[in-house]
Amino acid sequence: MNKSIFKQYYTDSSFIDRYLFCQDNSVDVIIPVIHTNELWKANLISIYREVPVKRLLISDGGCIDDSIEIVKGFPRVTVFDHKDYISLGYCLRKMIESIDTKWFIYLHSDVYLPEKWFDTMVKHQAEYDWFGCPQRITAMIEYSHIDKYFGDTRPYAGSQMGRTEAFLKGINRIDDDYVYRQEDYVLASIIEDSGFKHGRIEDTFQYHQLMHKESPWSRKLTGVTVNVEWSSEEKIRSATMQIKGIIKYLKPNSYLRKALHSHLSELMQLSEFNKNDFCIWVQEVNPLWSESIDFGKIKRALFVRKMKEEIKKILKTI
Repeated sequence: MNKSIFKQYYTDSSFIDRYLFCQDNSVDVIIPVIHTNELWKANLISIYREVPVKRLLISDGGCIDDSIEIVKGFPRVTVFDHKDYISLGYCLRKMIESIDTKWFIYLHSDVYLPEKWFDTMVKHQAEYDWFGCPQRITAMIEYSHIDKYFGDTRPYAGSQMGRTEAFLKGINRIDDDYVYRQEDYVLASIIEDSGFKHGRIEDTFQYHQLMHKESPWSRKLTGVTVNVEWSSEEKIRSATMQIKGIIKYLKPNSYLRKALHSHLSELMQLSEFNKNDFCIWVQEVNPLWSESIDFGKIKRALFVRKMKEEIKKILKTI
């Protein structure tokens, strides 16, 4: 079995600077930063281990944590003061304009490179001039779990305490057949049917790990969804940047049109959209998009979204 990636993240590893014995194939590496995560140092160690880093170019877009102090502990680092720039794109432009190697690498700060990453990537230099590889997501996030189906009616599970006497009368109801992931309900039912009391406490908690595990049954993890509550201001800023970036720099296609419609719908829902001003701007910046935006379709989708939200509110009251 391969060594767990989570164990690799948190194992103290010796620092290996590949550049010291592989300078002929060295490259500049660019990373934009406004904040990182607790694995930033481990990620940097993986980068220097895998890549012959001639220079590590860091765009400081107004860093809000200690990421800059940490990266300054690594060799051949240049930090650019990009605090006055408002977009990621312009920071990337400035870093790319500063590169002096034939090839360069662009990495996100939350990327950890596996063994032989660089050796595999360079094999494709004769095929492409700009290329990437697939992501393998490792999800590590702490949040308070709310069961979206059962709310405050389902027993808490995963870390429980019980009076042994309360189970003696009813535990023999469980046969070797079907009790599996509804065991929390079954055990609570046994307690209550035996005249004892089941409850849910709120003054402590458990850490419940969501990680892929080996199973005797065939399982393939296809995705993880993390729902984040954004402020209205952040929603407006993000949607506006997406809309204007797509229209100014890209040509219409089915995927981008769908994405654009979604972001426009977001602004409409937040009452932050002026159709007349927007259409004038599109015509000035990139007229190719003028005939590609279906406002009728957007309004219909917005109506359906609002109806779904109303139905959810009604269901919660039932």
